[in-house]
Amino acid sequence: MPTKLIKVVACTILLMMCTNVGYGFWGLPGTNSLENLNLVSATQVFDINGQLISKLFEENRIVVTINNISPYVQQAIIANEDTRFYKHFGIDLIGIFRAVVVNIRQGGLVEGGSTITQQLAKNMFLTQERTITRKLKEAVLALIIDYKFSKQEILQAYLNQIYFGEGAYGIEAAAQMYFGKHAKELSLAESALLAGLPRGPNIYSPYIDMKAAMERRAVVLAGMVKEGYISTEEAEQAKAEAIALAGKKKRVVQASYFLDYVANELVGRYGANRVYKGGLKVYTTLDISQQQAAEAVLGQLQGAVLALDPKTGYVKAMVGGRNYEESQINRVFAEVRQPGSAFKPFLYAAALNQGLAANAIIVDEPINFNGYAPVNYDKKYRGPVTLHKALRWSVNVPAVKLANQIGIDKALELAKSLGISTIVPDDYVLSSALGGLTQGVNLWELTSAYTAFANGGIVSKPVAILKVLDENDQILEENNIVQQAVLKPEIAYIVTNMLQGVLQDGTATPANLGRPAAGKTGTTDNYETAWFVGYTPDLLVGIYAGNDNRKPIGISGTEVSALWGKMVYKIVADTPPNEFSIPANVVVNIPICTNTGKLAGSSCKETEYSAFIQGTQPTAPRWENRLKEWLNPDAEQPQEKEREQPFWKWPWSRLPSF
Repeated sequence: MPTKLIKVVACTILLMMCTNVGYGFWGLPGTNSLENLNLVSATQVFDINGQLISKLFEENRIVVTINNISPYVQQAIIANEDTRFYKHFGIDLIGIFRAVVVNIRQGGLVEGGSTITQQLAKNMFLTQERTITRKLKEAVLALIIDYKFSKQEILQAYLNQIYFGEGAYGIEAAAQMYFGKHAKELSLAESALLAGLPRGPNIYSPYIDMKAAMERRAVVLAGMVKEGYISTEEAEQAKAEAIALAGKKKRVVQASYFLDYVANELVGRYGANRVYKGGLKVYTTLDISQQQAAEAVLGQLQGAVLALDPKTGYVKAMVGGRNYEESQINRVFAEVRQPGSAFKPFLYAAALNQGLAANAIIVDEPINFNGYAPVNYDKKYRGPVTLHKALRWSVNVPAVKLANQIGIDKALELAKSLGISTIVPDDYVLSSALGGLTQGVNLWELTSAYTAFANGGIVSKPVAILKVLDENDQILEENNIVQQAVLKPEIAYIVTNMLQGVLQDGTATPANLGRPAAGKTGTTDNYETAWFVGYTPDLLVGIYAGNDNRKPIGISGTEVSALWGKMVYKIVADTPPNEFSIPANVVVNIPICTNTGKLAGSSCKETEYSAFIQGTQPTAPRWENRLKEWLNPDAEQPQEKEREQPFWKWPWSRLPSF
């Protein structure tokens, strides 16, 4: 059949197919705009430093333009898949006839007649079924595509669409998978190897059979010589080039629980189709180095880890369980457990709000409130203790007495204002002072509530996604820091000062970093759950350990604090220590006798150093100050109102006044 006649027939068919009647009759998908050739592209998720964490996809694909694909790849594909690509109009009748002749001579299916355009039409718009109807639809769609789009647009779509094996869809993903480079950087030898893969990805993969891969590469190079794309000498040089693979790696996804969280957030906003197929770029708050440290924490223990920047709420690390392959449940959110003594800082903050100070005395003794008789974890009683010591050693009886004194509602309402959403009416009982909440709390809310203590009374709402770009790098969203002032800065600092004592010589000494840090342990009844929430001025990390079936985990909050210490030490080891910011109206390092609440003297058996709002700190008796001044006149003396009086109102200038 003459070429002109072929074109006339083809154009007639094409005209018919382009009408609504034609599409309806054949049941063809629409290809009315270039957008229909947009390919499924993976969404890329980056950490806070711009490092790629992973990709969200149904098919691992990174779409690139034709200008970002090595010319060698383009030539190799055309020379071996469709030599008449630039000459035919979507279907190649000459090529089909040639393939039929070859197959008859060889007595089997040796050569196919599908063009690049037909393969694109089949893979993008049709099923893989082997029927006459499907082949007819494929041919018609190829004619339409060739009529509507340029050859370069079609080749670009094809190279982004085909499967190259090892989970790589499209030339860019393949270049990275096999050679660890971009498609535009591929050499002639590398291009020829990749161009040979679509015919048999599982046969010619160099990861599977290096010999078969090299033989196939030689065939591709010979085809390029035949079509005039390269010289014989260039082909020989390429055949002699060793194949340097990037290395086949098991796909180990870091931050799997975090990626699930981000994906769920994005699906809620943009829909699953766009998230998994839309080629979005998602910039997150995660820090890969901190994530790696967090993932090493749990070991064989079940539980969860959450790290935040208390100043911004940025999620720096998230571990939802000991093994993602074993269980995809994200325990940062899903597990709601009683917090135990990790709840006590809210009680003590509420007490400070009511005007009490760190040196207020409560007697640790057996008590019974209408049948409720709390006991200390060691079954011992310490007599009079300061609030600071009671919190530092997590003594239960003083906590319950304190809740009775100020009202448990004060602590619960403060916790709610800090973001604890699981508090219910049944929690308004004294046992809640020890973390015995009816429903409990999850790690997400408990950890984020502690940001108020670490951040001068300001709660920082957790933020995981900073920015989302679409496939054209247009900004879809940018998220800002969300904060709320809940505590006075001086109250937040004094709580932090008390919680520093927990690490220095309290229940969390294994977490002592040798730098400013604070935190609180928590252990529930029968060792069902063990907690530690701790922070430095720049990093807040909450950890819980507990079996899913609620069987005792067998460790306490003190042991979890040791896990915290190992993790945080790895993160901060190479950074200079920072001090917690001290509000201007707070005085610090006041020596307090723990059983009297007064300034510690030589007869005090146990001294602790506390912080106070200016003017509320205890002072030594006037005669004692005068005696110290007389004995050591060059020493710096405590500031008192009497010391500020005019000289002539003193009884003596140097002798002590009794």
